[in-house]
Amino acid sequence: MTRRANSREIYADLRVRAPLVVRADGRGFGKILKEAKKPYDLDFARVMAKAARGFFEESGLGPALAFTFSDEINLLFLKTPFNGRLEKIDSVVAGSLSGLLALGISKAVAMDARAIPLCPEEVGEYFAERQDEAWRNHVFSYGFYALIEDGQTPNQAMGSLQGMKEGEIHEMLFQRGVNLAKNPAWQRRGILIRREMDEYGKGIVEDWEPPLFRSEEGRSLLERTIREL
Repeated sequence: MTRRANSREIYADLRVRAPLVVRADGRGFGKILKEAKKPYDLDFARVMAKAARGFFEESGLGPALAFTFSDEINLLFLKTPFNGRLEKIDSVVAGSLSGLLALGISKAVAMDARAIPLCPEEVGEYFAERQDEAWRNHVFSYGFYALIEDGQTPNQAMGSLQGMKEGEIHEMLFQRGVNLAKNPAWQRRGILIRREMDEYGKGIVEDWEPPLFRSEEGRSLLERTIREL
């Protein structure tokens, strides 16, 4: 029976190489966070950052860095865990982060995970793209809840935003006294968890004000973080 069952595990030998990003996303977090502050909840952001940091400290898989915003966590691996076994990597990352988040919010939660193999020169662009998505999420979230406050239903608010350009959402919010550029950096740019050399060795740093990854400072930070590992 064991041999026959194993023969049906047709994806078990799929393998990936480093550098590798594993992106984990929350499943059904809208219901879980129904009572959370909108559009951003600092306590939940802390839970996400703590879960990513916990993965650094407890998984033993040695990620190079993590980048989190909204309900997603991106983990960069410069060495592939489990000899690159794709199913094992995705399942362990998803399971580990689900457990850490459940401890943080005292509710059962589920994360799914997918692996994104990259070339070394693609690493910076990948994280720049995810940071771009953090900004788009920031603009959309503030716009959405502003329309909800105006009395629109969620469906109406979604429909209104779909017909608006980013600049129009900016202007709508500005007229309501919201300057997106003045919001906390972690809302606009996400949170970066990385290892940093200090006099005692390698420590783990939570950066709640990361630079723009497309800027010279941001590119230098990513390159330095990777190089020092």
